[in-house]
Amino acid sequence: MSMSNEYSLYCIINPKKGQLKVSGTITIPATEESAFFILNRGLRWTRSVRRTASGVQNISALKTDVVEVPRFYNGDLWTFDIQKSEQDEFVLDLEYSGQIHPPVKGSDMPAMGYVKRDFVELACYSAWYPVPFNMETNMSFDLSFEGPDDWTWEANGKLQKVENNNGTAVWIWKQTRPVNDIVVVGLPKRDAHLDEESLFWGPRDLVGSHKVLDTSAREMKELLENWLGPRDTRESVRFAITPRKMGGAYARSGLIVVGGGYSTDASLRKPVLQAMTHEICHDWFCKASVKTYDNWLDEAFAEYCSIMITDDYFNEGYLESRVEKTRENLEKQGHIPAIKDLTRDQGESYGAYYFRGFLLLHEISEKIGRVEFRKMVGEFAQLCVNQRTVTTDLFLEFLEQKLGKKATAIAKQWLYFEGIGIPSK
Repeated sequence: MSMSNEYSLYCIINPKKGQLKVSGTITIPATEESAFFILNRGLRWTRSVRRTASGVQNISALKTDVVEVPRFYNGDLWTFDIQKSEQDEFVLDLEYSGQIHPPVKGSDMPAMGYVKRDFVELACYSAWYPVPFNMETNMSFDLSFEGPDDWTWEANGKLQKVENNNGTAVWIWKQTRPVNDIVVVGLPKRDAHLDEESLFWGPRDLVGSHKVLDTSAREMKELLENWLGPRDTRESVRFAITPRKMGGAYARSGLIVVGGGYSTDASLRKPVLQAMTHEICHDWFCKASVKTYDNWLDEAFAEYCSIMITDDYFNEGYLESRVEKTRENLEKQGHIPAIKDLTRDQGESYGAYYFRGFLLLHEISEKIGRVEFRKMVGEFAQLCVNQRTVTTDLFLEFLEQKLGKKATAIAKQWLYFEGIGIPSK
């Protein structure tokens, strides 16, 4: 069972100098692997203390290379010299400061986190807070964020209040549900598109044109909710558009961060709205582990549901054209290992999870019947919302229970298939 960490952080940010200073406490379960954290290479520990029933003890942050840090974190792995105790949790008081360093030159990794004069994007990729090395660990958090008073911010928690004091403003968020990241984006108010009615947030020059997508995206979100039931979060969906060109989009409980924004070209309207609804779908499908092949579930279901809703919404043969195009794309990828033999960080996983995964679900739907299959998907979405983690085995059991052995046989054939394209009939 994955345990939850509690973070209570106070962050002071100076976008002009690109500097951060963070202090606070992390409460973590006392298990062997729980005390490993990734922190950005540009950040330095200034204090680490352990609180116990009998008082506080100074502990040291120790850099370690017992395991390799995934490249997109551009950080170091740290642990603490904690003596075991009988207590079931550790309370660590931490303080660190510095600058967010970008990925190493020549590593081909996009800069997914940065503090710049005109925009700030912080998430686990920038390792701006001590990211638990065990990514299965979710966290709840209290975050106070002190920055210039002429900036505006968004985070993946519920905004409690904003306090102004001599030139700075403190934004305070709370997230009581366990989530897999702490995300903050911000920019100067004078550059910001601030419209309560809009799904979009970000620099005015990037976001202004997105108005043409607003109505359709909302209506499609409602269609999704009618089909899949209540989302995993009560927060409204927000698309935060960032100026970075590389790295794509990621979804964090209602907040979807998108590098560079979406094309507003009318000829691309359908695929753009489908890409947006794919991200919204992660409010249901985001419970599979990124460390195992189970992650195919999140991507394949988000892809399947967003394509079906786009087809429902436009009713112009979108599904057929996507099935066709996805098959072509998959063929082009050449020989790909089986879905069950890949993890997220392997290059071929994209073709396997998105393309082959979508076609797998489509195949079951065609063989069993769309109406029955879509009903099952709606019920599975609610199962995902109510689970801490979701696995392929759980899905296969659910599938068999709802749709019988034939459906599971098709799923397994596809999950075990390696080669070019799709399994032959």
